[in-house]
Amino acid sequence: MNFLKTLLVGLIVMSMSVLSNSIAKEEVYIHKLKNGATLIVKPRKDTTAVSLQVWFGVGSVYENDKERGLSHFLEHMLFNGTKYTESGEIEFEVEKKGGIINAATSFDFTYYYIEIGHLYWKQMLKYLYYMTTQPTLSKQMIKKEKPIVLEELNRHLDNPKSFLWDTYNKLAYKVSNYKHPVIGYRETIENFDEKLVKNYFYSHYVPSNTYIVIVGNVDEKEVLKEVNETFGTVDGKYYKPPQVPLEPEQKEIRRKDLHKKQVTRAYVAIGWQAPPINTKESYVASVLEYVFAGGKSAILYQELKEKGYVQAIYGGYLAHRGTSQFLFYFVCDPKKVEQAKNKLFEIIFNFVEKGVNEDLVETAKKRIINSEVFQREEVSNDAEEYGYAMAVAGDIEYAINYLDNIKKVSKKDVDNFLKKYFRKDNYTEVRLLPEKE
Repeated sequence: MNFLKTLLVGLIVMSMSVLSNSIAKEEVYIHKLKNGATLIVKPRKDTTAVSLQVWFGVGSVYENDKERGLSHFLEHMLFNGTKYTESGEIEFEVEKKGGIINAATSFDFTYYYIEIGHLYWKQMLKYLYYMTTQPTLSKQMIKKEKPIVLEELNRHLDNPKSFLWDTYNKLAYKVSNYKHPVIGYRETIENFDEKLVKNYFYSHYVPSNTYIVIVGNVDEKEVLKEVNETFGTVDGKYYKPPQVPLEPEQKEIRRKDLHKKQVTRAYVAIGWQAPPINTKESYVASVLEYVFAGGKSAILYQELKEKGYVQAIYGGYLAHRGTSQFLFYFVCDPKKVEQAKNKLFEIIFNFVEKGVNEDLVETAKKRIINSEVFQREEVSNDAEEYGYAMAVAGDIEYAINYLDNIKKVSKKDVDNFLKKYFRKDNYTEVRLLPEKE
């Protein structure tokens, strides 16, 4: 699943059928703290684990030209010590108790998380509070972290597949910052200084842009008390992520071939513009993803992989706050690229012209529902649904009503989506090929 309608004041208790009609209703508690931060709590007595996550509407799409890569750089910096802890201390304490700590930065969001046994959740909440509100961000730590991030950039640049996707985004996006890599550029990273890092942190990592999500074996009232005493004490200027500009309608084919010496197979990405995550059409895109590529029984696997056109194939809806992409990606013998592409287009445009069989649509919907059932058994996945909904979709209803909206998708919706977005003259294509002989 890719993720109130109004600002929530006080306590809202929502009972929802999270997965399907056969699943018991579960309570999700949403609190708007006095300082503007949002707390989401889902008590679960079916587990002894707890997932604690802190999400921010912070990502590379909101950076200016001097800040390229700064969201990702700050992810590193927040592990470099806090006002109350030394560098490495928090990770040591989490792992000593059998927990997992990590973070992720993307185009549209950043989040930090700890997974732990329920006996230790209070201590872990305090650690996340320290990391995300009281980091050191010193000149010395910035100097220490730069070579580490630059080495990560080197690995990124040396990876042919990263080169493919960076190239794809530069072709597909002309207006919004999705055209820039999340990791940034050497020239921007080298120029990060204490003033820039601190200004970015204290203007973006603020309560109004913070979503604390706690799922697992906890008591809701106890969680609220602990969060009020930690995250609820933070001050900060009001900030909400701005609207991401939509791309102009693509009316031409954008194509580029890349050649790398170390590549022996062909890697091909082909995609069409798709609607943002916070639209009703996003649910249609999710269903269409499963029609095309929902497992080994799906049409792409059966018609391209099983029949030898490709060695691997994937397809799906890559959701963003702004213009998204509906992508197809396959790996094959370099001599079979045109043959594989032609077969892929034959499948896509047969659907465009004739529509999708209703049985395929209904099967795709069932697969999504079943997938959600299994995924949400893990407290970390369950928590991610709510954090993603708030930080990216901008509305927790996206997570709460996701399966209900999937169930509402009809064959007509899918057919209309295909006709609206897929043409033979409006796609982006990048091929990564062996070096020419």
